Amino acid sequence: MDRRTLIAVALCLVVLIGWPFLLKVAGLERYVRRAPPPATTVDTSGVAAPTPTPTPAATETGRPAAPSAGSPATAAKPGPAATASSPFASPHAEAERLIDLETPLYRATFSNRGARLLAIELKHYASAHPLSATPGERRPHHKPGAELPAGDRVVLAGGPSLGLDLGSDASRRSLDDVVFAASESLDAAGAVRRVTFTATAADGGTIRQTWRVRPDDYALDLEVELRHLPAEWRLSDYTLTARSWPLIHENSWEDEERSLRATSLVGTNLHREPTSALRKGPRRFEGNVEWAAVHTRYFMGAAAVTDGAARSVISSAETRPLTADQRRMRPNANRTEQSVAVNTLVMGLPGETDPVDHFLVYFGPNEYFRVSKLGHHLARVVDLGWSWILPLSKSLLVLLVWLHGVLKNYGLAIILVATLVRVVLHPLNMVSMKSMRAMQRLQPEMERLKAKYKSDPQALNTAVMALYKENKVNPAGGCLPMVLQMPLFLALYAVLYNAIELRQAPFVAWINDLSAPDLLFTVGGLPLRLMPVLMMLSGLITQRLTPTDPRQSSTMYLMNVVMLVFFYNLPSGLVLYWTVMNLLTALQQWMVLHEDGGVAATADAPTVRRGTAVARKAGAK
Repeated sequence: MDRRTLIAVALCLVVLIGWPFLLKVAGLERYVRRAPPPATTVDTSGVAAPTPTPTPAATETGRPAAPSAGSPATAAKPGPAATASSPFASPHAEAERLIDLETPLYRATFSNRGARLLAIELKHYASAHPLSATPGERRPHHKPGAELPAGDRVVLAGGPSLGLDLGSDASRRSLDDVVFAASESLDAAGAVRRVTFTATAADGGTIRQTWRVRPDDYALDLEVELRHLPAEWRLSDYTLTARSWPLIHENSWEDEERSLRATSLVGTNLHREPTSALRKGPRRFEGNVEWAAVHTRYFMGAAAVTDGAARSVISSAETRPLTADQRRMRPNANRTEQSVAVNTLVMGLPGETDPVDHFLVYFGPNEYFRVSKLGHHLARVVDLGWSWILPLSKSLLVLLVWLHGVLKNYGLAIILVATLVRVVLHPLNMVSMKSMRAMQRLQPEMERLKAKYKSDPQALNTAVMALYKENKVNPAGGCLPMVLQMPLFLALYAVLYNAIELRQAPFVAWINDLSAPDLLFTVGGLPLRLMPVLMMLSGLITQRLTPTDPRQSSTMYLMNVVMLVFFYNLPSGLVLYWTVMNLLTALQQWMVLHEDGGVAATADAPTVRRGTAVARKAGAK
């Protein structure tokens, strides 16, 4: 390995290790919480019970409470006109209500103060830090598909998760303090299936939001009706703002925060903005917006325009203070805040003749095939690689899910996928390995030619090409098959790294989550992982059987150590795949050696004689 490569590797390691400190240096202004007013909660039966309303962060691992208008992650910055002067503001104090829309998949909690969607509690997705586990205890294993206890679930509580306000930018008028009249529609079983929030001004102006559930999906349908807004406000648009949730649901908080994005589809252009970049300032994208979303690697919150005049989307980042409980769960106890992705969809006001806009709202898992059924190209939120490898990624994901249905274990499914990939690519790999083997056998004669024609490059090139032709060796034969396989390898990496199907999927023994690094135990704060070590050993076996110039062997062995460092904190499912591929490659190398009759890396006599004869002819010319 040359000096430049060593410097590049060292810089990569410095960036990886020092990333949390760089984020801390780039922190934004902190916000100050106001004490929230008392509120009244309502269950689905309509019986109200007065309870004090805690701050939004106080209930982030369980059922969310109604946020106050001044909470840092809740309140939108008001426009020039104060909200209190709004004709829609209540003239006297009114009780706040929490209303639930519940299905077998989730429970969505709304507040009539501001008509906000506060949070979505996913019944079948477990948090990595459940309340049922004592500190330091491993996460309890839940049966796939089973409904989880309330304290163990993933809760997408954005404080609020989605809210509507009038105007945009400098003319924005927040509806945080407007208490809407709420009415529910029940089904035959008494469950709420529709909720309508209505605010009416004295002059007849109306703001109405109607939410409807889809019982078998995570999507909700939203209707926004705006009539006779005050002319003196001179409004031409309104906004729907989505906010991300506390990053407390995955094993690695740093990895979860790195994956946090504000993503939007404007026309055919996908804008995927990380919060690390948005801290420098918001990004605005003008055009026909299809949808705007906030998401991590495994969960998303999105609003897609079904019927309405979308004008632009504004992506930005905020910070959210961490509660004492959250700071105890995080390994970096000195950190007091985390990033929040904010994506604001700017809509033109509907006309008086057709005053209703329609939206599809989705807060749930990043299941590619589930989301793709919703339309609006919403599946592009899920990162399965570049568009040109997407067909391969989708095919591999289908194969992986199908194999899991048969084997009931994603670890075994990954092993079988790796095996099938090697079987399919076996002809190309064998061509590559045989070409490399042939090149290795010609090395002694190549060295003699270089020594003989060291002062005549043109004669050396002629002699070398004649040597290749005489022995029927293609110098590009070892590299071309590898280049042809790259799209498949990239697609596999995207699937194994981002597929939510692998989240918390157990394999064997100590590997209880294929989406996270494996962990045997911790010594002095250093996690000891076995899978990356096994991967390095498999790479050494493969290297031992691979034809290599002896002068480069030490560099190639060092590369296995570098791979150990790079893979040490990657998901165990990805490390498992790479380990199996190394072992299968070693098997193919052994097969090539076996076909050669166990010939070592030395030139055979016929080749040497033919090469010498060819060299003499080239020299004579």
